[in-house]
Amino acid sequence: MFIPRHPVIENQFCEFTVQSGTGSAGVGGVICYAGAVVYLRSDAPNEDAVVSRYDLSSNEPTTASERIPFGFSMQKVKTGYHQVHPTGFFMPGDLGSSDVIAQPTYDTNGNIIGTLAAPLGVAHLGIWDTVHYTCQFTGTAGVNASVASGAQMKPGDMLYVGANCASRVTNDSTNAGDDVYDGNKLTNITTIVGRVVVGASAAKCVTNINNTALYPIRIKLLV
Repeated sequence: MFIPRHPVIENQFCEFTVQSGTGSAGVGGVICYAGAVVYLRSDAPNEDAVVSRYDLSSNEPTTASERIPFGFSMQKVKTGYHQVHPTGFFMPGDLGSSDVIAQPTYDTNGNIIGTLAAPLGVAHLGIWDTVHYTCQFTGTAGVNASVASGAQMKPGDMLYVGANCASRVTNDSTNAGDDVYDGNKLTNITTIVGRVVVGASAAKCVTNINNTALYPIRIKLLV
């Protein structure tokens, strides 16, 4: 038999995977931005719904079929502040935010070696409004990005898995999945993860990319 479950509610019960190593760990460093494309991990403990960010990091499965895009991260995932404050400490700016704060893991000697899995909402299928998008532009994101007329988000545009940065999708149909602005790109990615339903003009895209005024677009997710 089949028991119906509500997809929008159920997707609140995923987890972002355990992270190894330190890097920016322990000082509130971002390990997954909101809007990141994520995939389900086949090696998850107890076969639970554990997701990883879709990028080219060395800890990804080498088999492409094991990292098919599942959806978009609905929250930013950060490390805790355990290198500079007691474990479990929250900054005042975190209160009321939707950020996920992953707490530390320890080895047998008490050394911090990574972060625990953390609850994460994932948006998939359905129609959603989002400000987590980018399109082809010149200049520097957040400073002087410029979007040419015709490169804006248009209804029907395909959305691909984007670069390893805050925004994850692009409508650059010439180079699918190729975010031209930072060199931190996923090359030869042709997997479509969504379509634009209600887009944004070039001017609105510019202000969104530069983070001066956020204009949501409405998208149909295909994963």
